[in-house]
Amino acid sequence: MARPSSLRHPRLPRLSLRSNKHSWKIGLVPLLMLWVLFCVIVLSELSSVIHHPSDEFRKTTISIPSPSNSVFKGAPWTSPLLKDRTVLHETAFARCEIHSVYSEDRKEIQSDWMWFDEVDHVNVIVFDQSSNEFVFFKQKKYALESESLAVVGGFHAPGETGFEACRREVKEELGYTSRKELDSILSTTTPYDPEQDDGWLVLGRYRTAANRGGGFLTACFLRDAVPIPENLQSLAGFEGLGEGKGIIGDEAGQKDGEAQHIVRMSLPEITQAVLNGKFQEVKWTATFALALLHIHTSSST
Repeated sequence: MARPSSLRHPRLPRLSLRSNKHSWKIGLVPLLMLWVLFCVIVLSELSSVIHHPSDEFRKTTISIPSPSNSVFKGAPWTSPLLKDRTVLHETAFARCEIHSVYSEDRKEIQSDWMWFDEVDHVNVIVFDQSSNEFVFFKQKKYALESESLAVVGGFHAPGETGFEACRREVKEELGYTSRKELDSILSTTTPYDPEQDDGWLVLGRYRTAANRGGGFLTACFLRDAVPIPENLQSLAGFEGLGEGKGIIGDEAGQKDGEAQHIVRMSLPEITQAVLNGKFQEVKWTATFALALLHIHTSSST
């Protein structure tokens, strides 16, 4: 017998498993979009506060000026890697600084880079052709443990080139010049052109400490040195002689408060002295070694 319709269970709607299987994914889409938007906002805010050293490098002027009230007479060092400098102490001839320096890839900054500027200076090897001897000094220096052989040397004067400083220092310390310059002084009609003077050889210009400064050294070799007669010294371009007093003998006066004694050696003697470390400063040794290497190369060709 058929059940009355009022007693039948109502038909429930059939759930579609296929439609419910993916409905949760659809609900996550707005959430994911909100998360992405949030991340974009946060990252954009952080980028305005945090910057990479390379970004700052692109904004930095590569030429950092020296303090306007500086007493240091030399030119300040500049480099594309220099961020800034702090002067610790200075004199007319030297200055100690702390630099902030970018790494080569501009990703890091080293802020404790010690730097020592020094006025550019010269070393000169002097060879007296009349006696066939090298002329130089024996002297004491504050930073040396004992007396040492030493070459002619000194700082650039303001506005001088390295070659000009070499010529001046030889006159001041030894009273020597080149044969061509002396001939020009004696003739009074032939103007002297230092650029055409083959008695002088410029051995090069070198940084003295690759990472810490120390100024630049210009090394020269005066191959035909002759003493300037005292009555012609004013015509040679200087009034009187400096530290060496121009005295060709045993005593050469005083420089930096340290007594200097003139020394003469032949080529074999000076070669042995260089090899035995008698020049106790590396710049003196290197300058003499360059001159000796030039002599050896010239004699073998």
